[in-house]
Amino acid sequence: MRHPSTGGYQHPPTASLHGSLAQLDARGGLTLPGRPNDATLRWLSRRNRLLACAIGTLIVGALLAVLGIALRDLGVWALAMPLGGFLAFVGAISTGLVLLLRRLMSPRLVAESHPVTIDRHGIVLRGIGPIPWSDVAPPQRMLVRVKNDIGGPCTVMPLTQQGHARVNAQPGWWMNLVGPKPYLRFDIPYLLLPGIDGLTEEETLHLFQIAHERFAR
Repeated sequence: MRHPSTGGYQHPPTASLHGSLAQLDARGGLTLPGRPNDATLRWLSRRNRLLACAIGTLIVGALLAVLGIALRDLGVWALAMPLGGFLAFVGAISTGLVLLLRRLMSPRLVAESHPVTIDRHGIVLRGIGPIPWSDVAPPQRMLVRVKNDIGGPCTVMPLTQQGHARVNAQPGWWMNLVGPKPYLRFDIPYLLLPGIDGLTEEETLHLFQIAHERFAR
């Protein structure tokens, strides 16, 4: 199966649901430009807020420490020095952890923009595939509870018994591109639907529902 490449590629024109369905009818398959799906965008938004809070704590702590040093002879102001040092330490550690987590997730985030191919052979998304239609059940929207991963309300295709065995036999980096790993589980039970540039999450779900009905026989 394919894996993400480091080279660039040309985006096809932005998709529309009507045009995508027409192309699926006429050609029996299509390739569309990918984008981060809604679950990934929510994850990025949360991490950006955490990063902003961590950096803010670091800055406030550093300013308090400097103020405490400058006013250490004025009694109570001397307390600003240890308090500021503590806040700066917490802020620095938190900033480092958030940045580390984003770095670890970087391959998945980059892969979100790879083209999405749907045809009778299966699905190619995030640079992997084709994933056969026999490996996935009809798409649905569900709540996936995760810890430090992309999850929450997601559009997914549950893996069939065959698909589950195939996916979870792959290397860890490959599995991570397929779908979320629910909290307290060591396997990947879902294929997380991709985002498609020009389509909403609901339209993408509808497109995959029609493709699954047509090809998963």
